[in-house]
Amino acid sequence: MVNRTVRQTANTASKEVGELKRKIKILSTSRKLTHEFIGQAHGVKHLMQIVFDRILNALDAEAGSLWIKDENIKKNVCHLAEGPVKDEVIGLKLDFGLGIVGTVIETQKSKIILNCAKSKEFTQTVDQKTGFVTRSMICVPLIIDDEAYGAIQIVNKKHGVDGQFDTHDCELVKDLAISAAISMKNARLMEMESKVKEMNALMSISNEVVSTLDVDQVLNLVVNRTNELVDIAYGAIALVDDDGELSLNVISGGQKVDLKAPRQLAMLALMKQVQNLQRSVYVAERERYLHSQKGKINDWVKYLNQYDVKSLWTVALRDEEGVLGVLWFESNIANFANAGKGDLLHIMASQATVALRNASLFKSITKRKSLSGLKESGLKWFKSKGKRAAIVMGTVVTLLLSFHFLPVLRWVAAPTTVETQLGQGIFTPVDGRISRILVQEGQPVAAGDVVAELDTTAVRLALIEAQAQLAIAERQIVEARAEKDSFALSNAMIQRESTLAKVTKLQRDLTNTAILAPISGVVLNTNIGELQGRHFATGTEIFRIANPDKFRLVVHVAEEDIMDVKIHQEVRAVLRARPGEYVYGKVLHVGRSYDVPTTILEGEEEVDTSELKTGFVAEILITEADYRVLPGMTGQALIYTPDTSVVERYWRRVRNFFVFTLGL
Repeated sequence: MVNRTVRQTANTASKEVGELKRKIKILSTSRKLTHEFIGQAHGVKHLMQIVFDRILNALDAEAGSLWIKDENIKKNVCHLAEGPVKDEVIGLKLDFGLGIVGTVIETQKSKIILNCAKSKEFTQTVDQKTGFVTRSMICVPLIIDDEAYGAIQIVNKKHGVDGQFDTHDCELVKDLAISAAISMKNARLMEMESKVKEMNALMSISNEVVSTLDVDQVLNLVVNRTNELVDIAYGAIALVDDDGELSLNVISGGQKVDLKAPRQLAMLALMKQVQNLQRSVYVAERERYLHSQKGKINDWVKYLNQYDVKSLWTVALRDEEGVLGVLWFESNIANFANAGKGDLLHIMASQATVALRNASLFKSITKRKSLSGLKESGLKWFKSKGKRAAIVMGTVVTLLLSFHFLPVLRWVAAPTTVETQLGQGIFTPVDGRISRILVQEGQPVAAGDVVAELDTTAVRLALIEAQAQLAIAERQIVEARAEKDSFALSNAMIQRESTLAKVTKLQRDLTNTAILAPISGVVLNTNIGELQGRHFATGTEIFRIANPDKFRLVVHVAEEDIMDVKIHQEVRAVLRARPGEYVYGKVLHVGRSYDVPTTILEGEEEVDTSELKTGFVAEILITEADYRVLPGMTGQALIYTPDTSVVERYWRRVRNFFVFTLGL
């Protein structure tokens, strides 16, 4: 009896020691990863990837996904994923509250499901779309300041018992999610602080650039101080002279312009190409650009290789009166002008263009007066405070007039989404019940392929009956002729012709029971299996097919800017899937859009247009893209509005504020 008690006590102590060791291991792992998260100095996107990778490794999981709330579209969007079907999962959108992810984000409570196949809470939406089998799952919310902005979902433990997670795994994910949320908040604050510093630096440089009328000072400021905004190793400006020739004027770092230097000559030749293009050129990564050329050797390839340039950005400085010059920047790091950095460079180029035009106008005036007389009168002017204020006001007015009349900042910026075109419907050729469906959602089909078959039983029975009636009519004709009864003969012949037409129609209907695809494309319908066994009248649309290679950009335009957007205007967009690379297009349609709930589309509710969320959209035809664009991609678009200046747009907003807010 004593020995049994001792053994039980030993077993209990052993279990407690094992449990303590496991908790210490979890705490140690959590502490180690937390220090790693906090120590990261990268942006939010990079930090999210690191957090996600570390959590998957710590739990020895087969797959996982990271979901972020999107309040604009009222859906949870998958931003990161790992596992066998990650390409199909990234970009998926689920309605708020749908599935485990939606429930966890909405309730801010973690969930662990040991057997998803038996769970009533688990929805098969993602598995059905991807073909992946989810056995067990941990889903933990990402909470900042008592608000859930997303969730981490971990799926299928590789080496656990039956691939199942346990409560200890869930506790580890919860601890790491708290640390990750804090780290992401700090990273966001750092990004905001960095953007504030960038804007302050931009304002400082811009003020210096536009406040001087000295061309040389403008050039030196732009070339040498832009390095405060982006990582630049080498810069230059070339100006167009009175004869229309482009010549180098300033090189960064105080280097002298030497027309005999091979590098300067090669750079000037490329600048002349940019002058002719009259737009910006951005080589984000040398290796990727060389790969895109597929072995072709041109002047750009030679320059990048010979002078070991990792990345370069150049733009033509032009306004309504023409091209003033070309701005050139190089960097020792790839993608130095991606995302917001490129916008900063474009703003700097616009400011330089305005300053150079003003300086050139000022220079033309000075030719009519002696420099000494101008200097003496200028000193007298600055001695008066009133005249200083007049100069400040004059500078402000000059800037406003420049932004109004010069072709700079003439665009509408708005969020955009890639969507498929509506495609073409497949209709039932005859009345009938669908007996067999041969396609699935998302399946590609070729023109002429059989997509479904109608039940032929009713048609065959009707055909047999009609053929019997036709035989009776033929017999009545023979009898009427034998009896020489002209009246009966006439009625029998009319009956035969009517029955013969019915037989012909039924024979044609019998051959049309196979429903064919009219074009090649991808099937867009969902819940296709529910169509089988249902009866449809002639001409009913049962499937819809879209060409997978024809997409459009849908840009959501603010109401204040909708009148500036017109058909055929040029559009440039950057998508989150490929930052730094542009998609070009033209406006096809401008109009109103409705955000209709799914229940209304399915016919479960009556449409009340007063409750629908409305907005304005511009549909864009994609004319040029350096990579494959897929439906569901999102990003930002710039619609060029040459007839409307930035001054007009902001003045419109100020006027609307007073009219609609203050009632003036």
